Amino acid sequence: MNLKQACLAGSALLCATQLAAAQNFNQVIGFGDSTVDTGWYNGASSGPHSTGVASVDASIAASLAAGGNAHPTGPGLGNAQILAGFFGLPVNSASTPGGTNFAIGNAVDYLVPPGYVPHTSTGNQYPNPLLPGTATQIGNYLASVNGRADPNAIYLLTSGANDSAAALSTFGPNSSAAIAYLLGEAQALSTSVAGLQAAGARTIIISNYYPGPSDNPAISAYEKTIQSATWSGLAAAGVRFIPADTVSAFAAVERDPAAFGITHDPHATGPGAYACLPAIGSGLTSGYGVTCAPSTTPSTTHGYLQSADATQTYLFMDGAHLTEAGQQIEADYFYNLLVAPSEISYLAETAIQTTFQTITGIQQQIDLAQRLRQSGWNVWVNGGLSYLKLDNSSAGFPGDPGFPLSGSLGVDYKWRNGWLAGAALTAGYVNPTFSLGGGYKQDSVALSLYTAYRNANWWGDLTGTAAWLGYDTNRTVPIGITTQVNTGSTNGDDLSLAWEFGYDFHAGAATLGPVAGLILQQARIGGFTESGSFTSLAFGSQVRNSEVGVLGYQARLDWERWHPFMQMAWDHEFDPLDRMVTASLTTIAAPSYSLPAVVLGRDWATATVGTQLTLTSAWSGLASCTAQLGQDHATVFGGLIGLNYALGEIAAPRVSRN
Repeated sequence: MNLKQACLAGSALLCATQLAAAQNFNQVIGFGDSTVDTGWYNGASSGPHSTGVASVDASIAASLAAGGNAHPTGPGLGNAQILAGFFGLPVNSASTPGGTNFAIGNAVDYLVPPGYVPHTSTGNQYPNPLLPGTATQIGNYLASVNGRADPNAIYLLTSGANDSAAALSTFGPNSSAAIAYLLGEAQALSTSVAGLQAAGARTIIISNYYPGPSDNPAISAYEKTIQSATWSGLAAAGVRFIPADTVSAFAAVERDPAAFGITHDPHATGPGAYACLPAIGSGLTSGYGVTCAPSTTPSTTHGYLQSADATQTYLFMDGAHLTEAGQQIEADYFYNLLVAPSEISYLAETAIQTTFQTITGIQQQIDLAQRLRQSGWNVWVNGGLSYLKLDNSSAGFPGDPGFPLSGSLGVDYKWRNGWLAGAALTAGYVNPTFSLGGGYKQDSVALSLYTAYRNANWWGDLTGTAAWLGYDTNRTVPIGITTQVNTGSTNGDDLSLAWEFGYDFHAGAATLGPVAGLILQQARIGGFTESGSFTSLAFGSQVRNSEVGVLGYQARLDWERWHPFMQMAWDHEFDPLDRMVTASLTTIAAPSYSLPAVVLGRDWATATVGTQLTLTSAWSGLASCTAQLGQDHATVFGGLIGLNYALGEIAAPRVSRN
């Protein structure tokens, strides 16, 4: 923004409005296989909600009658439901009225390979030909919304593991035919996701595929092939998605299961290794989550739990699906990917707010020096303590309260013709905390140059500030019952130019009049990479522009040595507030992703009350309190005290004009 544009913006203060690009989720929509499915086969009997295998349908029905939920992951909530719960949203299966989860257990990306045994189907390992694959699920969703995807939804997708199993079963390991099939599946899925984005989807999480402990290296190799091809295809198609490395997340869990409350060996296989036991007489070595009831009572018709706490102490429900404890870990990991960019965006917002406070302190100091001195040198010092709380404009996102502390040392000179010029050095510190735990430290050093002019009625001042910023971050992430700690550090700067002017009306000992101004800022925060856990991320650099117009009224009373004052102003932010923060995984090579930064309110009032105090012919003091009122998602108030020592002529007492 150049100076001409800034002036035009200031002149349009009362008539300009712009829309903020807030991130506000209103639903969660799922696609994929059993790792996302939240009960597609609930009431399995016929039509598109039947597996097509009578014995499986009967076992699902029996488990439902015993209190089960037909989740492939067994009793309890699935990761999609837990993730949605963070934002106060439901996500039931699309097989139920009002459901938004289209994921189906045993789904493949698009087609099972020709000759697949024992079942053949268009998009599922079960034989029911009405069961769609993941790509078709996306098409079905778009058809249900007339081709217009909800831009404010979270789209959660996991698919590909079943394709890998089908490829191994059909072609065997290390097969070129299997690779060709998997690359075709990846292309079909990538094309469908690209269509989803083109229809309006903005927030798409795509997980890689976690192989259960019973999977062999051949399946794992095929899973890596299709996952890599899918992510590469999406990137090539320009799809902006959030890559989720659940493979690394659960590798960390398996390295130290006890830390996550998992007391049974997650690497175990065979009878009794998993949370769900098979129906008596079934001949199976393990139960399956989709047929498992929330009961420890043995049954001949459905699966049942090893123990009452099995969904929390086992990692796997069966040989491929996570228990509720595992689902919680996975959902927490997804949530971290969604909210981390917003948390880190606070670094730039804190810089903007603390520079506002520096400018306010200098402007109050200018007013004191102009009113109480005729001419000469003036040395001053002030200190401020504030409360600053920012939070996201969307439910489910963490906030960051803190207490900014600053101190300034300045010197200026006033000429008898009404002009004043000076410089100030300001040091500041603030240590906001994230509501999820942890926080960050901001250290700052700022150099300000200022000038001002005042005659009997008109006055104005101009302040330019360059601030150097240092940050240490400590972002903690709740994952299951654990807290993962991620640390990092970076630097930044904040350049600002603040201008204000006003006109004074005099009435006896009182002075009052309008005030207007414009504050331009640009805060730049360098990119950095966290370290500490599988939840660590790398963040790109940030630029936060701010153009705030100010329009208000102020009053002052001269009463012997005391000079109390007050000011009420309306502030409006002209910046588009549509910036994004970019993040990247540190555990695996994957495309970066970008999500909206925190969005604060555009309009607020600023109220200031205080007093200047003439102590001696050379010494004077200043004390004030300032609060920002009515700004959405921001709470700011604080106090300032200052002391001046001047050499030169004292201002003559103002004679009443009454």
